[in-house]
Amino acid sequence: MALAIAHLGLSAAAAADPLENLPYAISGGTPNLDMRLRYENVDQTNPATKTEDAKSLTLRSRLGYTTGKWNGLDAQLEFENLSALGEKDYDDTSNSAGKPEYPVVADPEGNEVNQAWLRYAGPLKTTVKYGRQRIVFDNARFIGNVGWRQREQTYDGVLLTNTFLPKTTFDYAWVSNVNSFRSWNSATAPDVDNNRDVKAQFIHFNYTHSKALSASAYGYLLDFEPPLAPEASATADSRTIGLRVSGTVPVQDYGVSYAFELARQSEYADSTDLVDASYRLAELGLAYKQVAGVKLGYELLGSNGGAYAFQTPLATLHAFQGWADLFLVTPAAGIKEFYVMLTGTVEKVALTARWSKYDADEGSNDYGDEINLQATRPFNDQIGIGLKYAKYSGEDDAPVAAASAIRGDVTKYWAWVEYKF
Repeated sequence: MALAIAHLGLSAAAAADPLENLPYAISGGTPNLDMRLRYENVDQTNPATKTEDAKSLTLRSRLGYTTGKWNGLDAQLEFENLSALGEKDYDDTSNSAGKPEYPVVADPEGNEVNQAWLRYAGPLKTTVKYGRQRIVFDNARFIGNVGWRQREQTYDGVLLTNTFLPKTTFDYAWVSNVNSFRSWNSATAPDVDNNRDVKAQFIHFNYTHSKALSASAYGYLLDFEPPLAPEASATADSRTIGLRVSGTVPVQDYGVSYAFELARQSEYADSTDLVDASYRLAELGLAYKQVAGVKLGYELLGSNGGAYAFQTPLATLHAFQGWADLFLVTPAAGIKEFYVMLTGTVEKVALTARWSKYDADEGSNDYGDEINLQATRPFNDQIGIGLKYAKYSGEDDAPVAAASAIRGDVTKYWAWVEYKF
């Protein structure tokens, strides 16, 4: 009885002074530090102006702090710096006219607020997150943070998340700005920074029954504001509606994985009726005790008669259609990719090998093929290193209009060390 009375007295005191625990919530938070030193080399044979190899050595640093909870509220502030070390023998996208002889390494130097948000955990398992934040849905094929590049892609807006129904997550986001990983330049706005004004809505519904079955339904409405690059056209805006199912089924010592996805992209906001294309994915994999695995996949970004192709401008694009990054903007004839991926682990070294074959969806053009190799090793929970290689071999019959670089050969390799706290 005495304990109950004491508890009631403390509760009454807290209600009388709601700010009492605020200093403890602020001081009792969690700091984070993320540093990555990376070397990148690019050898590109086409277009002919790229007469030099790009060589980039950059250091990315992120420092942030997340507060503790107070009356359902918490917040985060995170700063990011990217510095080039040594000579800048590459086109970093911030001033492309100044380095025409070098291929692109899309890591422009700079300082920025990477994340700054306030979050409220409300009733019925609903949270509301306001400010600049990281948003990733599913495998980041449509909405992602572009984590591979040194500068991250984040979003300014409001994200509502509800998990009231069992095994179900509903997300709705209203986004007013995309804080891109690169700088945007155009003839009309040569000094535009990495902010991309947009009126976008992300609607995402996921039901995860078990490891064997996860299903997502989504709708992404994109209305970009000028100036834009490279999508400054009447086909920049789009509405994408889709469905994805994936999972892994255990069979004795093996795991059989699958992923199937269908989506349709159509006109929206200021776009014309040329925006009309489909997306398809089919993927099957077999893994043995998480030690080795093989995966076969087919992905289609369709074309509307060669006039428009399915686009994913907010995706983590490096993770798809090859690490050489030749298809960041889908060619107007569309693209079909067939790929085979092998994975394995040897003495804590994670190994990945992937081969891809690219063809046009509209017409019979053969774009080329690509080999990707990667080896990474963690030393502890904070430190890891990695090596990565990409070799794209383009075909001479690839259409010039698609992108002149895909008619040649591109070789890239990377080495990095990363520290996280």
